[in-house]
Amino acid sequence: MDFRLTEEQEMIRDTVRDFAQNEVKTVAMEYDAKTDPKDCVPWDLIKKASELGLRTAAIPEKFGGEGFDYPTLALVLEELGAADQGFATVIRGCYTESPRLVGELTPELRDEWLTKFMEDDTFLLGLARSEPDAGTDSHFLYDEPGASIQTYAVKDGDEYVINGTKHYISCGGIAKLYFLYARTDRKGPISTSLSCFLVPGDAPGFRVGRFHNKLGRRLLANAELIFEDCRIPAKYLLGNEGEAWGTEGEWGGPQFDWSKTPQGVPPPFGLLGAAANLGTVRSVYEEALEYAKQRVQGGKPIIGHQHVGMKLAEMKMQYEAAHAYLMQSAWSYKEKYNYNPKCGMLVKAFVDQIGVNFVNITCGIMGGYGTTDDDVPFGKHLRDVYCMLHGFATTEMALLNGAPVE
Repeated sequence: MDFRLTEEQEMIRDTVRDFAQNEVKTVAMEYDAKTDPKDCVPWDLIKKASELGLRTAAIPEKFGGEGFDYPTLALVLEELGAADQGFATVIRGCYTESPRLVGELTPELRDEWLTKFMEDDTFLLGLARSEPDAGTDSHFLYDEPGASIQTYAVKDGDEYVINGTKHYISCGGIAKLYFLYARTDRKGPISTSLSCFLVPGDAPGFRVGRFHNKLGRRLLANAELIFEDCRIPAKYLLGNEGEAWGTEGEWGGPQFDWSKTPQGVPPPFGLLGAAANLGTVRSVYEEALEYAKQRVQGGKPIIGHQHVGMKLAEMKMQYEAAHAYLMQSAWSYKEKYNYNPKCGMLVKAFVDQIGVNFVNITCGIMGGYGTTDDDVPFGKHLRDVYCMLHGFATTEMALLNGAPVE
């Protein structure tokens, strides 16, 4: 097996690493420390990333994007995540949702929305699915009639009228277009009652509620979305009513025909999020390693003490295993070779688990520094790691959906 990156991938990785380390990481703590979560949005960095082609990297070249494949997107997100997990997750949202502008929209809608996305450096996308009473329930097929998502859309002439509330929405309040999941049948099981709509950020009847004041990932806006007789054109329905379960690809919905998509198979849901998370995990290890080389106790750098050296070896081993699992999974999707759509959930769960282990080990290695953000951003890393346990499904939910059952 050939694990070498192509020359192009090496160039992309190095360019992103330079941007991430020299422009993102240097200001991440400043944004993170802002009291009002609305002030944490790094618009200057979003514009710079867009100018580098990162925001539109998942769009095929024939539509004006960079056309990066999954392994390359994973490399990009790991580098961004090593600088700041919240910012990496903003860009990750573009990668998971922007291909839908190409693959799921009619030619008319594609001309309308893909053009706007490509031309506006601050055009972000949001996925509006989770609700106050439908978090895990909105992803797990608990198919009781009327259960799960309660946001409801009813057709009224050539429009749909939407009522309901979404919350914990990534890029909520700052996205210019949302993929909204709502019921079009109040009483039926979610597998045959869920529909997906495009909702512009300025749609009448739509407003942003509170911005969630998160523990970590603070450079990622996360907000409540409120729909009060929100009206959108009927043409903004994607596909047919009641056929949206599984269109994210995470659990393989019974209705959606993936053979009609460019790749022909469901994407590995959670994999790109895991790539961003792994960057943060790597950064924790690198800072623990550097500290252990510099900190002298007992007459020598503490890395020379067996217990510390063994813990760092454990971290290195686990990082390399996670990175290999990530890249192998991305490659298997690209090549459609020995591909399992559940691999994204499994990589996500694995990165979550080693992330918690890494911050616990590093807190012990750093001693007092491990409780502060004074000289190293370890406190921020700890907060970011604990937030990643709840993004793109909880760790437990990822394991449930990655279980080897049919």
